[in-house]
Amino acid sequence: MRQLYNGAITLWDAEGTENWWVTVYAAHFLLEAKKAGFDVDNSLLETMLGYLANRLKKRETITYYYNRDQNKKIAPKEVAYSLYVLALANRNNIPSMNYYKSNQQLLALDSRYLLSAAYAIAGDKRSFSSLLPASFSGEQSVAQTGGSFYSDVRDEAIALNALIDVDPGNAQLPVMAKHVSDKLKSRDWLSTQERAFSFLALGKLARSANRSDVTGEIKVNGKTIAKVDAGQWRGDMNALKGTNVEISTKGNGRLYYSWEAEGISVSGTYKEEDNYLKVRRRFYDRYGTPLMNNVFKQNDLIIVGITLEKTYSGTVENVVLTDLIPAGFEIENPRTKEIPGMDWIKDGFDPISLDVRDDRIHFFVDAYTNKQTYYYAVRAVSPGQFKMGPVSADAMYNGEYHSYHGAGIIRVGQ
Repeated sequence: MRQLYNGAITLWDAEGTENWWVTVYAAHFLLEAKKAGFDVDNSLLETMLGYLANRLKKRETITYYYNRDQNKKIAPKEVAYSLYVLALANRNNIPSMNYYKSNQQLLALDSRYLLSAAYAIAGDKRSFSSLLPASFSGEQSVAQTGGSFYSDVRDEAIALNALIDVDPGNAQLPVMAKHVSDKLKSRDWLSTQERAFSFLALGKLARSANRSDVTGEIKVNGKTIAKVDAGQWRGDMNALKGTNVEISTKGNGRLYYSWEAEGISVSGTYKEEDNYLKVRRRFYDRYGTPLMNNVFKQNDLIIVGITLEKTYSGTVENVVLTDLIPAGFEIENPRTKEIPGMDWIKDGFDPISLDVRDDRIHFFVDAYTNKQTYYYAVRAVSPGQFKMGPVSADAMYNGEYHSYHGAGIIRVGQ
């Protein structure tokens, strides 16, 4: 690569075409090198920064491909990256930052992290907090071979690196670091961009951890059950049973903990959300006509369709679909193909396994297509009004992949 008269960097030595991403990428790593104590030619860096500032005067959009087969118009990923790098160089471009703050629909997920980090560097903590996404989830870019070279690994790694710099105690860091680390270990091939940003971010975390001498102690109802000095400690409900769990630390550094709980609340409230997965329930009569108002007659045969969709580009393995049965229903047959007259079901999938219980049915599946539907039959047996729990989808080995939807009331008349 070489630098042109306007400060831009080319991708190839003999090429005369400016490359926006390569330019901001080069400026970023020169700033990182300068921070690490290396000598950097300031005139070289300043012309790059000048190019970035001028390029931001344009209001451009690109087609962004994400979640396998979805796309939308966004600002180029170079925009937020340029604003972040300019902030690192004490060249805050507040007008452009405010424009994209007011038009967040133009920003990809990683760009929102970078813009929020730019505000943090500029000293605007309120804008940082309001812009920072709650988690790096729900959007996965489709890897590109040109442009800004984005991919799911690169995007999360660059967001992780920015967040480490501006908020080293943020609770998202260990989760994001695990994502990046797991992908580095599982992928057979990684691009230069993926490696560079992953190693930069994980290296900063490793350096911070190496300086730590923190130890921890876990107490349940005042009694010490574990001491943590290195590595990890895992406990289940038997180890942690009690009403008062206390974690205390000594020394310098950070310890991270996570807590998982599951069950159905006494009040029936739950958080309805789709995260990478989307599950929906529909009722049909035995002839395939949709039943829309959740009102049934005693002894009706009802066909339940559970549809699973995914916004993740690859296969999501080991997903359990759980449908909680209201008390007025009883499961008639978990395999509708065995029931005469079910020829109208053309899109039914077979689960890998199923588990039928008195109050629920579990389908164990792999989400390998964009949409999969599973059917089973229930009978309305008891007249009255009954609460109906949500239908849920959970990836058994990654709790971030989940969907909960559709609790309500059913009525069974005589």
